Amino acid sequence: MGSSRTTGSKVCFIAESQVGIGSVAKTLKPLAQRSSAPKVEWVDVTYSQRGGWLERLPLPPRVAGTARGFLQTRAGLAQDSFDALLFLTQNPAVFQPLALHKTPTLLWTDVTPVQLDTLAEHYNHPRGKSAMAEKLKHAAVRYAFTTARWCVGWSEWVRRSLINDYGVAEQNTAVIPPGLDLDLWRPPARAERGSGSKLKLLFVGGDFRRKGGSQLLEVYRESLSGSCELDLVTREPVEPEPGVRVHHGLNAGSEALLELYRNADLFVLPTLADCQPIALLEAMAMGLPVVTTQLAANPEVVNDGQSGWLIPPGDTRALAEILVALARDPAPLRAYGEAGLALVRARFDAVHILDKLLDLSLRTPGQG
Repeated sequence: MGSSRTTGSKVCFIAESQVGIGSVAKTLKPLAQRSSAPKVEWVDVTYSQRGGWLERLPLPPRVAGTARGFLQTRAGLAQDSFDALLFLTQNPAVFQPLALHKTPTLLWTDVTPVQLDTLAEHYNHPRGKSAMAEKLKHAAVRYAFTTARWCVGWSEWVRRSLINDYGVAEQNTAVIPPGLDLDLWRPPARAERGSGSKLKLLFVGGDFRRKGGSQLLEVYRESLSGSCELDLVTREPVEPEPGVRVHHGLNAGSEALLELYRNADLFVLPTLADCQPIALLEAMAMGLPVVTTQLAANPEVVNDGQSGWLIPPGDTRALAEILVALARDPAPLRAYGEAGLALVRARFDAVHILDKLLDLSLRTPGQG
């Protein structure tokens, strides 16, 4: 695919800055702002910037947050005229139908609302009680998807939902995964594990319950306490115990978090509900093999039996069997870690991801 960029092109990149999505935006923002062809205007949508007339209205918190996001997006779009708009995710675009009509638009997302609704219980995601309100919401999102020039999923899992649940023409869809700053996420030179040394397990998940932390802790207590050490990174109030260290307040890419990845032997994320966990990419970029669950886009990230192990969500028996086997014989870990590292370098480099997004945003479907 040849480049469609021109020196004079201008793209407005509107990005949500929530957890998960926010880490991807944080990685891409400095790269985008250094771009000269095309020139990129970056707009952060935080939903939380307070002040002005809006705060004087008696609005429910969720409605007020949505209104703030709308105003932030509108202010960003008003800065200039653009050759293309690029949204991460579709949410800020839903209330901008005129902008989507006026300017070629690319919507890039990790999940569609239909998919998120199927995960609502685990995400504590409120579903509307009114059937009419849900229909209106679906219609608004469908309009945004079908009006955009491009609808791009982080995964094939998302792309299929865009086509099947929203009627987006297949030729208007693509898959571009999220990316990491591989200058930051660099694996250490891992020494051979000493005979009899305990296997060091690492879990990173802000939402401890949803990410499967409770299941992992249960398996550790019952089957691994004598043969493994466990580091838990979470925002939840989990208590440390013998062999289990708990880390709070670590930011993505912080030196303290990087050091945990460097010292671990195996990354374990037995998540119960997810879209495409960035922590899996971080672990693989640090040369760690991974154990995670076979749901959503995880099978597109982890090659089962090559770079990691996939188990059914909630299956503590399967989790225990894999971890006990690896504690007894850690020989496969090095080869699995090297395979995951090669995959991340080939598919998830943020520099290449940004290039693909900008090229596609200025391209017409069907253009060679």
